[in-house]
Amino acid sequence: MQINILIVDDIKANLIALEALLETIDENYNIIQANSGSEALEFALNEKIDLIILDIQMPDMDGFEVAQLLKSNKETSDIPVIFLTAAFKSDEWIKKGFKLGAVDYLTKPIDENQFINRIALYTKLIKLVEDNRNKDRVLFESSKMVSMGEMIGNIAHQWRQPLSVISTGATGLQMQKEYGLLTDEVFEETCSMIDKNAQYLSKTIDDFRNFIKGDRVKEVFSLKEDIDSFLHLVEGSIKKHNINMVVDVSDDIKINGYANELTQCFINIFNNAKDVLDNIDEENRYIFISAFCEDGGTSQKRGQSVIIKIKDSGSGIPDDVIKKVFEPYFTTKHQSQGTGLGLHMTYNLVVTGMQGKITVENETYEYEGKEYTGAQFFIELPIS
Repeated sequence: MQINILIVDDIKANLIALEALLETIDENYNIIQANSGSEALEFALNEKIDLIILDIQMPDMDGFEVAQLLKSNKETSDIPVIFLTAAFKSDEWIKKGFKLGAVDYLTKPIDENQFINRIALYTKLIKLVEDNRNKDRVLFESSKMVSMGEMIGNIAHQWRQPLSVISTGATGLQMQKEYGLLTDEVFEETCSMIDKNAQYLSKTIDDFRNFIKGDRVKEVFSLKEDIDSFLHLVEGSIKKHNINMVVDVSDDIKINGYANELTQCFINIFNNAKDVLDNIDEENRYIFISAFCEDGGTSQKRGQSVIIKIKDSGSGIPDDVIKKVFEPYFTTKHQSQGTGLGLHMTYNLVVTGMQGKITVENETYEYEGKEYTGAQFFIELPIS
């Protein structure tokens, strides 16, 4: 991995000296020079920058203003910034720098040993973070491929009935036309039935395409529509395993996040519940999905969170297992049935990817006069 370092100073000689010092640490650094605050912001927005070394005393726009603008923009807010300043104001400016989100503070004239050690440490940390991101991407794609394989089988299963209806309807029209038995009423009813089933097939294609396209675009979306899309994708599996789905989600709840990734989380939790429910009587197989705002209602206010609860009737998770379910590669299934990545990936998507929370506990509850016990997942996501 090549580290991209942006160095910012209004004095050209300082930039040349700083670049020479950086090259003694690693000659493979990609060093970008900016001689003003505005130029630094332009580079930060248009290039992939891993680290910024920023002088404070610059005309027009000083380093503090640059840092404030960087931190206020979601595209640049995570770039680590190291301030450089003259020693005679260091105490006053160090406090201000850290308040603006700087990760470190170095004084001029530069102590070369200190500078080299600090920069070497930060670049190692940057590489480590990137390595972990790459591992998470591999885990995500691995788990997603498993989900896709199963989903394709489910879609093939759930397409059999509508395809059969379309085929039977078309054949029936031909036969009735051939024998002079086709009435306008039958023709209209059959065409309507064919169109309805064709629309169902089209919706399945759209949902599957949206799931696999892999775009990570943050957007405001309807939680109810996202859950409906998830249910459509796993409909074949729901029918195959005779699972009763009970959904209580308001149409009004909106989330500013990643709909595709939340769908993947639902699928992962569903797949775990489905496998457990196979071991109990069909009439007792339930999965409940509900959602509400943190005040208990459906009305949303800025800064609130949405709570999503997913619980099953599968008797719960053993005490020695429940605390490990989010660990990578942890599974109680045979290796041919699972990788142990699904819930670990779900945890990463919720906590790291969406700045939310996810927990699981066992719960005993009543439904339609009968008592059940099962695992209940809580997902808490910020509204904005």
